[in-house]
Amino acid sequence: MRVECIFKGERIPVSYQYLFASMIKGAIKNSSEEKFREVYFYGEKKTKQSKNFVFSVFMKEFEIVNDNFEVKGDIRLIVSSPDSELMLYIYNGLLAKRKFMYKGYELNLQRINLLKERLPIKGEALFKTLSPIAVKGRKGAFLDFEDEEYNDALNYISEEMVRGYRGYGLREPLEFVPVAMKKQVVKLKHEEFKGLNEDQILYVHAYRGMFRLKGDSEDLALITQMGLGFRRSAGFGCVQLVEG
Repeated sequence: MRVECIFKGERIPVSYQYLFASMIKGAIKNSSEEKFREVYFYGEKKTKQSKNFVFSVFMKEFEIVNDNFEVKGDIRLIVSSPDSELMLYIYNGLLAKRKFMYKGYELNLQRINLLKERLPIKGEALFKTLSPIAVKGRKGAFLDFEDEEYNDALNYISEEMVRGYRGYGLREPLEFVPVAMKKQVVKLKHEEFKGLNEDQILYVHAYRGMFRLKGDSEDLALITQMGLGFRRSAGFGCVQLVEG
């Protein structure tokens, strides 16, 4: 299931990922405290377990001023998940509130559209990224797709993601084939990173563009809905089927 949310707002932070992650988290909590605790907690403790959704953000008519996007046009949020119950909570939670505040930023929901979802039916498919794909290696560093361990690392995180959702992992190993990919370094600024440096910034090395993915068709369909790579519920790894 995939929805598009249209917002109006004068500005959003350059590190907008946390704004929208907070918005989605709040929508789930407003709709169902039980579902909220299932997604974000394990017992009484917050969980770092993978979330079963992915999102991407698009803007029209904007310019960068200091650490903000000054926006004149629409701001579009796309959220995708194979979990229709979770998506219903997100949908209803956003509709019920409509006005969202985050650290002095304000966004107003104009409308929500249910998007037609195209899923792969073959064992090889062509995709384009809607938000950049980030993959980390065994030592915790972000990888370039030319790195020898990239495909293994992508299989590892995809295995964990799929297993967490349906109870078992990939039916077949994935093969990632770049077609027209471009590196993008995304600057994330948040108090979560205060241990990294004085500026509280994490630089995520990621990729945008077109790629082919080979594997089992059911696995590819789940990846289309859940995203690909690390930090999916923080605005990375949202993809769209082009062909296959």
